[in-house]
Amino acid sequence: MRTIICIFAAATGLICVDGMAQSDTVAPSEPALAAAVRNYLEDHGDLCVDKVAWPRDVTEADRQARSNDALQLPVLERLGLVKSVDVSPAVNPAGMGAAVGSEPAGQTAPVRSTKRYSLTAKGRRYYLRKKTTILGAHGQPVERDGDFCVARLSLDKVVRWSLPKETRGHLETVVSYTYKIKAADWMADPEASKAFPVVDRIIRGEGNLQMAATLQAQNGRWVPVLPGQ
Repeated sequence: MRTIICIFAAATGLICVDGMAQSDTVAPSEPALAAAVRNYLEDHGDLCVDKVAWPRDVTEADRQARSNDALQLPVLERLGLVKSVDVSPAVNPAGMGAAVGSEPAGQTAPVRSTKRYSLTAKGRRYYLRKKTTILGAHGQPVERDGDFCVARLSLDKVVRWSLPKETRGHLETVVSYTYKIKAADWMADPEASKAFPVVDRIIRGEGNLQMAATLQAQNGRWVPVLPGQ
């Protein structure tokens, strides 16, 4: 999962750019910016954890590397959100996958299998099927058809905004805001909080932690700039 948490220096005001359409020189104000952020969060306020494709496999290499799935999926299984099955043998013939001479002839060397995790009926309630666009590697937009989401954000209040500047032919401002959050009840589980530390930080930051949204003046109103635009 990709999360942006920012704190910006206070700066307010309006700049006018020669040649810019009059309808795009709308002055920023707390009510107007709050309405834009509120509308943005109504459509894009889901807090998801970058688990797009299911089922998901966890290998021995994943466990040794302590990957996110290796740490998080067993916790989700204990909470009844996913279930797992073994998809590889629990043993290998002697010498296969083990150092030569590590097992006596005729005996087998135990290995840990790959586990395949799939969503349960309970877990499917948290899988949001919705087309979204995020910024991937090198700032390139990546489209997704869904994700596993654990909370939803809504606006608490606008804290400050940057001095609007012309970008791509429109005035843009970056708005810092605090938020309210409605999280899945199972995120109160101590192991879930530990497995998803970024989500836990955002939950505990309700009303205090600041996030940011870029808004653009279009046709006399402020609208959000979405990834890839």
